[in-house]
Amino acid sequence: MNRLLVVTSVHPPDDPRIRYKHIESLAGEWAISYAAPDPGPTSTAGFVWTPLRGRRWARSARASLLVLRGRYDVASVHDPELLPATVIAALIGRRVAYDVHEDLVAQLRTRPGVPDPVRRVLAAAARTLLRIAASTVPLTLAEVGYASSLGGEHPVFPNLLEEAPLPEPGDGGNAVVYLGDVTEARGALVLLDAVAAMATRVELHLAGRCRPDLEARLRTAADTAGVRLTMHGYLDRAAALELITRCRVGVAPLLDLPNYRHSMPTKLIEYLAMGIPVVASDLPGTRRLAADLPGTVLVPPGDADALAAALDRVFAGGGTVAAARAGAAAVRRDHRWPADEVRAFYASLLHRPGRGRRRRGRIGAP
Repeated sequence: MNRLLVVTSVHPPDDPRIRYKHIESLAGEWAISYAAPDPGPTSTAGFVWTPLRGRRWARSARASLLVLRGRYDVASVHDPELLPATVIAALIGRRVAYDVHEDLVAQLRTRPGVPDPVRRVLAAAARTLLRIAASTVPLTLAEVGYASSLGGEHPVFPNLLEEAPLPEPGDGGNAVVYLGDVTEARGALVLLDAVAAMATRVELHLAGRCRPDLEARLRTAADTAGVRLTMHGYLDRAAALELITRCRVGVAPLLDLPNYRHSMPTKLIEYLAMGIPVVASDLPGTRRLAADLPGTVLVPPGDADALAAALDRVFAGGGTVAAARAGAAAVRRDHRWPADEVRAFYASLLHRPGRGRRRRGRIGAP
């Protein structure tokens, strides 16, 4: 069986795109080694886990060594930090592919806490590196909008629903839920202000990684405003889906920033697939993904009052909740992760020139 090395030194080991989409699509057809941060994934069924320990730089160094010297037939790489090693590996004849999770250039242009001249230099360097990668390494994209930083055409594997079944929603309770990294740019503070301004008293659940300083600000603001806030931190897939079943409405309150303007917040699809209505920022990517899906309400990005009013309407009843329940089956049917295309893409890499199969031994070992 051909050997596939999947590498991330940055993403959580249970990252849905890597663990539950890429790996699940390829398990059974490849002997998979998954190099990911310690502590590892909640389950290692279908692959062998290689722990990456230490600080971020140490994990990236270890992961780069695996990309350059590991024993594999194909490597699937998922972090910007690993791009230099990925390009070098391709140039020396290794079969590698790089999966673009986000618009790195736009992200660097708006990174908080970094002086503007430094942001411009970092963004320019990232664009150059991505263009070099695009000319030497097979790339796959999470969203079609990421192609603007790359040049050329690349397969797009949108972050839609994996093949595993979804739980049925509960009665919805009296809660609002947000899944994803908790940041100011993703609308965390705007969302808190909106919940505080609602006529309906609701609970707010935030599930995702959050910087300690922002978590402290959110907790202080919630206490001041009398908002019942629960910050769950990062949740694995099962726990995140179970949380959704206990909430009435999901939110995707992205701000209007270059990194998000054309992105597709695919958590929105998970909410809808479980029959949970969504209130989301009216951005071009979001509108393209979900404007016509039943149970979706779009509001101006960054407008806490509009977000509060929309949430109040959902909790007041009307057709939004019923529409989301009625449309869930169609969402599950029509918005599936392209597993067959992923399998075909990775199989095609075996026919590219390379020296991956000349090295024998334990998969992933340097």
